[in-house]
Amino acid sequence: MSLDPAQRHQIEQDAITAAWEAERLAACDEAIALLREIVGFERDDNGDVIIGADADGHNDLLSRITTFLATHDQ
Repeated sequence: MSLDPAQRHQIEQDAITAAWEAERLAACDEAIALLREIVGFERDDNGDVIIGADADGHNDLLSRITTFLATHDQ
């Protein structure tokens, strides 16, 4: 049995929505993982997170956060 155009369109829209929701959930999982790393960082006397850098001034976590935001900024 073939689908009428309206049914086909609805199925396509449902598939697009499901893919978008899966992408958003994956992005949330990535954000949560980054936040969990930050929670475990050393803190100064004021409770602020201490984020170190290597000898060249690079910070892996900040680079990953920047990449994450660039990738998921829609």
